Amino acid sequence: MTTREIYEAVRGRGLVRSQRQFSKELLGMAANYAADAGFDQCSPTALLNLHRRLGELGQADLQAMVGQYLLGVEASVYDSTTRA
Repeated sequence: MTTREIYEAVRGRGLVRSQRQFSKELLGMAANYAADAGFDQCSPTALLNLHRRLGELGQADLQAMVGQYLLGVEASVYDSTTRA
């Protein structure tokens, strides 16, 4: 699942109304973060914030998906730094 798909699921459940609200309240970043960075470029910090916040909201299924996605992001960041 991608960050965009997670956003769409969160929005579909009525937890946020916009990318701005998603950026601020769930990613813990500036209101323009998702629009400027793009959903596929979310930092590990933003994804950790999303994971924590989804847990607080009782969205365990989405939280688990973010955890799996975050592990994939962390692995790719690690791989790219160790190949040099």
